[in-house]
Amino acid sequence: MSTQASKTMTKNKTAKNLIDKAAMTRTLALSSLLTGLPTLVFAHPGHGVMTADGAFGNSVLSGIMHPLTGLDHLVLALGMGMLLTQMHSFKKGFVSLSLGLVAGFALSLNMSLNSTFIESGIVLSIVLLTMALMSRYFNRGFNQSNEASVKMWHNLAIAGFGALAMLHGAAHAIEVPANSSTTGFFIGMIIAMLGLYTVGRGVATYLNTHLQDSLMIQRVLAVVGLCGVLFI
Repeated sequence: MSTQASKTMTKNKTAKNLIDKAAMTRTLALSSLLTGLPTLVFAHPGHGVMTADGAFGNSVLSGIMHPLTGLDHLVLALGMGMLLTQMHSFKKGFVSLSLGLVAGFALSLNMSLNSTFIESGIVLSIVLLTMALMSRYFNRGFNQSNEASVKMWHNLAIAGFGALAMLHGAAHAIEVPANSSTTGFFIGMIIAMLGLYTVGRGVATYLNTHLQDSLMIQRVLAVVGLCGVLFI
């Protein structure tokens, strides 16, 4: 009887050991799976895109902030918006500014441009813009008795300031931060510059609508902008 009981106990122990081993195996397998999940998740291509999007977004933000914090770029975009609105050529100016920024940015990426030349050209663009904003010739209220002549000068101004905008685009290309997406920075810069250009239209429209001597206020704003670029 004792022999029978001993055999039964042995079988029970063996079965228990097998159950314990099976449970241990399942536990280890589950632990391995849980441990490997983060690796599987982050190995998914979508997370690589998320990281890239984060860097791209930061580059876009950096590109937006650059014209907003750079007085020379800010004055050019706002001033062009005001000037081209007074000339009834806002859409043409929009295209001219866009093409100038794109061409200058691309040119600077593919050629080694002298930074002193670019900076001097930027200052020149602000000086010429100030003169145009102060001139009655480019003002909305100018007597257009010689319409053909006025259109010619207006077209020259549109093309000229578009060409000068190339210098601002080139400066942005030179100042792309290290480890940033060039494309993202470029997109941000374009958004900010064209946004400021549109704000300039709003300023000019407000001056013409609500102020009797809008040209005088425009002249004051132009001089203040020029002084800010030269002395700040």
